[in-house]
Amino acid sequence: MRKRENEISSKGSSPESGFTIIEVLVSLAMFLIITGAIFGVMQVAQQGRAAVNEQVPLNKNARVALNLLGRDALNVGFGYPLKNTVVLPDNRITTLLGIPIDVDTTRDTVPPIISGNNITESTFNTTAGVFTDQVTFLFKDTTFNLVPYNGNQLSSPLNISAATTVDGIDEVVPISGGTNIDCRVNDIFLITGNTGSTLGVATGLGTNTVQFSNLDILDLNLTGSTGPLRGITTPASMQRVRMVTYHVTPDGTLMRREYANSSSTDPFVDDPLVFGVENFQIEYVMDDGTISVDPSAGPDQIAGTPDDTEANLAAIRQIRFTLTVRTTESSATGLFNRVTMTSTFGTRNLGYDPS
Repeated sequence: MRKRENEISSKGSSPESGFTIIEVLVSLAMFLIITGAIFGVMQVAQQGRAAVNEQVPLNKNARVALNLLGRDALNVGFGYPLKNTVVLPDNRITTLLGIPIDVDTTRDTVPPIISGNNITESTFNTTAGVFTDQVTFLFKDTTFNLVPYNGNQLSSPLNISAATTVDGIDEVVPISGGTNIDCRVNDIFLITGNTGSTLGVATGLGTNTVQFSNLDILDLNLTGSTGPLRGITTPASMQRVRMVTYHVTPDGTLMRREYANSSSTDPFVDDPLVFGVENFQIEYVMDDGTISVDPSAGPDQIAGTPDDTEANLAAIRQIRFTLTVRTTESSATGLFNRVTMTSTFGTRNLGYDPS
């Protein structure tokens, strides 16, 4: 009887039991599945974090650019005549800005805002054949000829005589106690009188005189009796103006270009604002509520044709900028990270004549 019990006890006990090969393989497979899932989640999280890290500077750069655009859009037309026509020799301003020239040979008018629709082809855009817009603003330089006013300093036009021509150079003289002390060579001046206005680039300073000769750095001047400056009659005045163009280079850099008004002999200075600009589009909200991509192009919306109407540019009441910025390198999935922002700004100085 004791022997039988010992046999049963020996058969029922297993002091060193282990996993079978099947159990090990199943456990290993489960471990690999769970590890792979965790790795996939981590990879997605890393990609999301990388996308966010790329998105932040794109958003920041786009906002900075739009803020600068908005500042100049609000200033456009300040101190610039809306009722008096500002004239220049034919195609001087269009050649300078690289926009389509008109079909006539008469003098051109220069409004305070100049549109440029589909001017530059974007080689940075992943879609071929995309053209970016540009826009030019003109407004009063508030640092010129400061005079005391109610305890502050206020920029005031400088009263001048009618222009005379000596040895092929047009010359004006400040009057009524004014001096040319605030005038500089290569400054852009708006000269206004009884018979209208014109723009001129100062090429020299005499003894309390300001001189305008041909072949200035912007090629705007045309001297002599047939030139626009000689056509300005007294009472007349001159005021320094700022001329700024926003455009995108083919390789995707949004530039703020300011013309002349410096000691440099370069016609303009480009200030890069944003890199990686894929597209830059501008729409104009008119005083009648309609929206145009090129107000001066006339009914056919093609610049450089007989129906162009520059006067429409003075009827702009809002400007809508749309800026698309992308990364220069694609992600692991082969896609680019993009940001598109749109901002609308009012042209407060175009609704009335502040001059």
